[in-house]
Amino acid sequence: MPFLKSGAFVLATLALTVIGLFIIPTQSQQVANTSTAAAPLEREVTFTSQGWVKLAGTLTLPTHAAGVKVPGLILIAGSGPTDRNGNQGALHTDLLQQIAAQLARNGIATLRYDKRGIGGSKTDLKDVKWEDYAAWEGFVADAITGLSYLQQQPEIDAARTGFLGHSEGGLLALQAAQTITTTHPPSPQMPRVLVLASTPGRPLDVVVREQLSNILKRQHATDEQAQFFLDKNDAIVQEIRQTGAVPKDVPPGLAALYPPYIGKFYRSLLQVDPPQLASQFPGPVLILQGEKDIQVQAAKDAPALDAGLKRRTHDDHQLFVVTGASHNLKAVKDDAEPGFEGLVAPAALDTLTSWLQTKLAAKNGAQ
Repeated sequence: MPFLKSGAFVLATLALTVIGLFIIPTQSQQVANTSTAAAPLEREVTFTSQGWVKLAGTLTLPTHAAGVKVPGLILIAGSGPTDRNGNQGALHTDLLQQIAAQLARNGIATLRYDKRGIGGSKTDLKDVKWEDYAAWEGFVADAITGLSYLQQQPEIDAARTGFLGHSEGGLLALQAAQTITTTHPPSPQMPRVLVLASTPGRPLDVVVREQLSNILKRQHATDEQAQFFLDKNDAIVQEIRQTGAVPKDVPPGLAALYPPYIGKFYRSLLQVDPPQLASQFPGPVLILQGEKDIQVQAAKDAPALDAGLKRRTHDDHQLFVVTGASHNLKAVKDDAEPGFEGLVAPAALDTLTSWLQTKLAAKNGAQ
């Protein structure tokens, strides 16, 4: 098979690495520890972002005493066409669904939602340009609107809410929190906490180029072949950075990574500085990072976020690297395992639960 055709397949897989679209065989996983509390309650909800974008989601509530308000989190999915549970088509991670169930069993509510254009959040776009609908700012607005909606629910203590973002969702959480911080008066209320799960700590173009280089090595590309794709990738990124548009000469091997409509979204995302945004958040932050994550690296991305948070005058954060865990916080034996299906690693859930219970505890006996 000629390399270009082979390269097109592999580099399309790279794009799917970035947006999480693998078809994965079933693999065994450890069973996560959960409490023996009553099963959570779930309520299907809808809310409107930017005045016209309908979003559908699930509010998961713990079983608790009547009249007692509970803390709550917005769960923000990673990149790609991801639904409220953390799934994309035939790929089922159930990451967000599992997190929601775990937290509800331990007294914490969550709201997770289908991303705009996906599942129950599909919208009629006949009069809307796709590049405008899929702009980065729209996804940030969705997270902020979701937090506002959560805070308005009668079961929720609005002062004890926060964001949990996975992968690119962590960047959305950081951006949303920064946007709320600079709004006067803040609306919705400021999130008390942030959880950054498998979140890039470096600019996205750096992370993507690194992934591209690693995939080319695994494909045994020659130096000349590898340099061709890396140079093309750099030129495409530069064009998007300057014009906000994807160039027309994207080679087949990179087409899945750079569809024509992604320019506006990607241009805004290229401006996101994760450590800087992290340094501006005033509250507690938890970084959850899989040790064997091959998309966001424990040795590079998590330390960058860690360093940004340490710049804060009143720093309160924890970095927890989940031993033997993948990008989706699932147990894997080595880098060859994709780590998408199965149960979330018990250590990740236990750390998340205990940290949130401490940071979202009611103050001064308030309910």
